[in-house]
Amino acid sequence: MNSRLITPPASLAVSLHLARAAARVDGNDMDDEISLAVRGITEEAEHSTGRAFISQTWRVTMNAFEPAIKLPYAPLQSVVHVKFYDAAGQQQTLDPQDYIADLESEPGYVVPAPGKAWPATGARIHAVEVQYVCGYGSDDTFVPDAIKSYILARIAEQFAQSNSPSPHLCRALDRYKVYP
Repeated sequence: MNSRLITPPASLAVSLHLARAAARVDGNDMDDEISLAVRGITEEAEHSTGRAFISQTWRVTMNAFEPAIKLPYAPLQSVVHVKFYDAAGQQQTLDPQDYIADLESEPGYVVPAPGKAWPATGARIHAVEVQYVCGYGSDDTFVPDAIKSYILARIAEQFAQSNSPSPHLCRALDRYKVYP
């Protein structure tokens, strides 16, 4: 299975105002650098936890349907589409009534609807594509406070003069890790 980010988050996981305060920077002359640091730390934390913090669209592809298609990055908000190449080599889009998106499990899954089965696919690479939206919400107000605190603490470390990392931060995201 391959996964690819299609639409990145439209906003930062913490406000620029809070990030600027954590970096102890007055004014906005370093906003680009601070924003870059927030995005980098956020991506690292998302990778570590298996979560998306701000809404984003991903696509997974596989060579054939799996019994249950696991969708990386929780929480799953919605499935945009399920497409596949049929035996004749034509791309088809499954009717949403033919599958169920499991929005409760972490990670989320897509499975055939009751009484349905996945259709046969053509013998080719990336014969199946699932596009989906994941994340807590559209901006930082939806991100859990503990995650925001972690990002801000990492920003403070990055912009501190001492450059000595806190030994306590390594466990700060444990509660949010998704275990497949």
